[in-house]
Order: sequence, then structure tokens, then C-alpha cells
Amino acid sequence: MVIGITGGVASGKSTVAQMLVSLGAQVIDADKICHQLLNNEDIRVAIVKRWGNSVQDKHGKIDRRILGKIVFDEKRELSALNKIIHPKAIKRIKNQIRELTIERKTNVVVIDAALLVETNLTDLCDKILFISADREICEKRAQKNRKWPLCEIAKRESFQGSVKDKKNNADSIIDNGLSKADTFDQVQAFWKQFITKIEFGGQNGYNKI
Repeated sequence: MVIGITGGVASGKSTVAQMLVSLGAQVIDADKICHQLLNNEDIRVAIVKRWGNSVQDKHGKIDRRILGKIVFDEKRELSALNKIIHPKAIKRIKNQIRELTIERKTNVVVIDAALLVETNLTDLCDKILFISADREICEKRAQKNRKWPLCEIAKRESFQGSVKDKKNNADSIIDNGLSKADTFDQVQAFWKQFITKIEFGGQNGYNKI
């Protein structure tokens, strides 16, 4: 079974993903894959061609901080970067799901992707899990953990799809606005619910790859 995790910025998607890992799932971190791909040679060349040598550090690698300032200032620039990176990222995600299927390391694969809906990765998923948290809590987390100014969440969310639509289209919702123990209780309840479906022959998302 493939589970896709979605939610607003700093809602705690990766935290919930790791809780699922502790229960036996394997996680595919889409953001990590995209970061790794930045210095894939053809992607690096394409990025430098569009934004110039200034996006490279002294070692000739893409400086994520500099590139981020450019692309998160204008939607058109972020769209251009996504067109360069996302096709290869999606291909790598599909390959990782195949490998996990062949190796039979787990019955459950979790896709942790900020743009799960926007990149149509939901098509690979059997279940969509939405992570919910009040705006004030998300802002405090972003300020503490990511060192973002208060306005940054609104800017990032403006480049993504509607949080309300994502929530309405999810199969299940986890409220990550209370304690970690409370969140984990909800994750365990979710886990028990879909494990039963696997045991009784529920859908297998691997045939979609």
C-alpha cells in the first residue's frame, strides 16, 4: 500500500511520516530527492543556464539558499525550476517504490512530498493522509525549526495548491496541533485501520507504477 502525506506548510508532515516508519513503513522523502538532484549534471547545467553562475557556490554546486531566494520570490521562477527537477524526481520515486516492492522490505510505502497533489503523485497512492495544524502553530514551528520570518509561510503556501482542497480530498486527517503523544495515537489508529485492509486483500498501489 502506498500512502501519500499532504498538508499545509510546517504542519508536521515529516513528523507523521517518521511515526509511520516506526510502525513498519518505508518513507520516500521527495524533498530530499529533489535536493540530491540539484547537482545531477544535466539539472545543474539547466539551472545555471536559466539563472546564471551566481546560483553556484565556490565548488560549482548549486547553492540552495541562493536559488531559493530567487524561485520563492516569483511563481514563474518556481514553476521553471519544478519543470527542470520534477520529471526526474517523479521517475526516481517510482523506481524506489518498485525496488521496495521487489525486495519486499515492507507492505507500506509512505510518500512525503510537499507538492504531492500538485505533481500528481496522488495517482500513485492508495490512501491520502492530510496533516492538520492551526496556522499559529505552523508559524511558530517554521520560525523555530526553519528560522523563517513570519511572512514566509504565506508566501510558500501561495505557490502551492489550496490547503482546504487538499484536506477535503484526503482519505484521513491527522490533527497534529496537540502533543506528539496525541498525534502518535492518531497515527496508530490510522495504521490499524489500513493494515486490516491489507490483510483482507485491499488495493495494492504498486500496480499503478
